[in-house]
Amino acid sequence: MPKLKTINQILTEYHFLEYSTRKRNLAYQIQYLDLKIGLLESGSYYGVIKSSLIRDLVINITNILEYLLFVSLRTLRGRDPENFRFPSLVGQAKRSGLISKDLARLLNEIVELRNNLHPSKQNKELDINCFTKKEFYLCLKALNLLKNELKEFFSKEGIKVETEDVRCPYEGYSQVLFSDFICPYCGGYHI
Repeated sequence: MPKLKTINQILTEYHFLEYSTRKRNLAYQIQYLDLKIGLLESGSYYGVIKSSLIRDLVINITNILEYLLFVSLRTLRGRDPENFRFPSLVGQAKRSGLISKDLARLLNEIVELRNNLHPSKQNKELDINCFTKKEFYLCLKALNLLKNELKEFFSKEGIKVETEDVRCPYEGYSQVLFSDFICPYCGGYHI
């Protein structure tokens, strides 16, 4: 399995967003997503394990997409978006010029995909096989496109986001019980 990016590395990738607790939470979710993708690609799972992992990945990615739109709109406007629902965030981002029409169309497909989990779409129980690897890769593609379009928008518009000098919150903590503990935040050892 490939080495995971540290929280600081992920924060750097999303430099165009204002630094806040929301941005850190986004970085934590992306690090967790990378772990799950690594698990899926490094193992040969079958049956319910593979189906559950793919389902979790689709849900995780759609939550990140929604959250990324929310944080980006907040960064752009300086306040929370009017409506927090995913379809509304897609529309607001398209109208603001944050994303292209093609990406908006793809994100709306993903909204429909996620709606498969709604209880009204289920017969008697949750269909664990409701997502395929193809749909997972579609969501992953959308996440990469969204990140790239947001970077491009913020740099093209010349919107400079004030960034704090980020220091690892775990710096100075002694890892007495786990001497080989690698900090997920900065990738270092805190001894």
